[in-house]
Amino acid sequence: MYDDADACEATAGLGDFEFERKFLLRELPAAAASDPSPTLIVQAYVFADDGFAVRVRISGPVDSIDLDAPPRRLAQTLTERPDSLGTLGAKGPAVAGTRYEAERQIDALVAGSIAARSLALIAKVRYSIWLGEDGWVVDRFLADNAPLLVGEVERARPVTDLAIPDFCVTEVSEDARFGNEYLAHHPFPAWADEFADEYRLLGPGFMQTLGENRFDGEPR
Repeated sequence: MYDDADACEATAGLGDFEFERKFLLRELPAAAASDPSPTLIVQAYVFADDGFAVRVRISGPVDSIDLDAPPRRLAQTLTERPDSLGTLGAKGPAVAGTRYEAERQIDALVAGSIAARSLALIAKVRYSIWLGEDGWVVDRFLADNAPLLVGEVERARPVTDLAIPDFCVTEVSEDARFGNEYLAHHPFPAWADEFADEYRLLGPGFMQTLGENRFDGEPR
């Protein structure tokens, strides 16, 4: 398993660029549900516009936390715990599975205090799993964005020739609506029906510019 501290170190090693692909999921995969140490994440967006964002995050173990509480209360709860981690991130727009992201660790008390006072918040539980040679994270969104489920795979180079698990409905790597900064201001349930209509019309879609997509399970 890996955590936000590992992600900060890995991202810095990539020169502050991340290579990832993102997918809408139909259900929480069994492998993710069996993660013994999922992480609660609360993110506050200080600025978000046109794909650029400044984000403050506090995260920590989900143990003994009421996940039905409002995001600001979740942030406050994490602030009170000694095992929480705070980060500050600056992000650029995603282009072909690549996005600029500079992320640095900050004091968890400061991060939680900012989040607890913010109006643009995301709360989610993150599960980590390994599938083949790839590490995936599955985010189960809480509060205003429930029941959205999104899976991401990240590598130290462009994510090419990917084996896409059968729990992935469609790829949303280039759909800005699934960016956390967008969801903080436009919760998923408000436009879920619109997206469902699009999906019924167009069907699933996957990026064709990053090598050969290989699909597990039923053919698409």
